[in-house]
Amino acid sequence: MKKKSGFTLLEVLVVIGILSVFLLSAVTVSIVSVRNLKNSENKILASRYAEGLIEWLRGEKESDWSLFILKEGSWCFNDEPITQWPQSGSCGPEDANINNNFKREVIIDYDDTSRVLVKVSVSWNEGDETITIPVSTLFERYD
Repeated sequence: MKKKSGFTLLEVLVVIGILSVFLLSAVTVSIVSVRNLKNSENKILASRYAEGLIEWLRGEKESDWSLFILKEGSWCFNDEPITQWPQSGSCGPEDANINNNFKREVIIDYDDTSRVLVKVSVSWNEGDETITIPVSTLFERYD
């Protein structure tokens, strides 16, 4: 009697099991990598939006200092690009207007008429978590 060559059912099942574990690991690593990439992209965009607002505010400060120091308080800047001061003050929960994802708020506070502390925060939601990028600077009046 001739012996037939080939794989047994047990050998095939073992190989399929090993390949399944390998492919499941590769898919898991890919999903985590894509999630981290999206998180990094959001952080870069949020930093860009915060720095853009600071530069716009710096221009406003340079154009008219006496008008700039009257803007003390909290402001919600959710238009991109920024063209003017917003009508209302602080941001509400529904104010995520930059790319329908980011919310940009600034708090302007001055300790005297020659120094203004500017605190910009850009936030967004990732799943159940709200992530915020804070940026602060100090503007001074130069005569």
